[in-house]
Amino acid sequence: MRDASNHQFQTGTVVRIAVAATWLAVASVLGGCAAGGNVADSYAMATPASGGTTVAFESIDGPPPQVFDRMVGVLDSESKLRSLSIVSREGTAAYRVRSYLSAQVVRGRTMIAWVWDVYDSNQQRALRLSGEEPAGKAGRDAWAAADDLVLRRIAQAGLSGLSGMINGGPADSPAPAAAPELRGPAMVSAPAPAASET
Repeated sequence: MRDASNHQFQTGTVVRIAVAATWLAVASVLGGCAAGGNVADSYAMATPASGGTTVAFESIDGPPPQVFDRMVGVLDSESKLRSLSIVSREGTAAYRVRSYLSAQVVRGRTMIAWVWDVYDSNQQRALRLSGEEPAGKAGRDAWAAADDLVLRRIAQAGLSGLSGMINGGPADSPAPAAAPELRGPAMVSAPAPAASET
């Protein structure tokens, strides 16, 4: 009988330790959200890469909270892939982005339209990026069609345009124009040498 009681005590201890470990893990995960209660605040605290131009996302307006949270996560991972320095909106940044998203149904299909207004440190709009992403067949809630793939395409397009501007290239650089057809030998003109005074 004593062995059964001892076994029960040991089993109970193991269960209590497992429960405590689970709660500790949950507390650790939620600890990142303590600053403001949502993923956006923890995302805003990302540290800048050394020596890079900094960008802060002022807002992401339009999507419901669950889509907003996923969009923040996608922006975080995509910016890291591009070594783009995203900083807190509370700090200083070379560029600030205000993002707008809307879900609409067009001919029975959901489209997610997006706009990024990029402002420089003088609060002048430096760039406007926009686009539409097809999100599948329309349902009761158009936002339900905004899966991670759609959000990733939006983040990739926006961050590519933003990176192009930061790195000195146009946001949507057009394809280079075709070279004109040659009609004879190329002629080079150079100024005549100046007469030397001796």
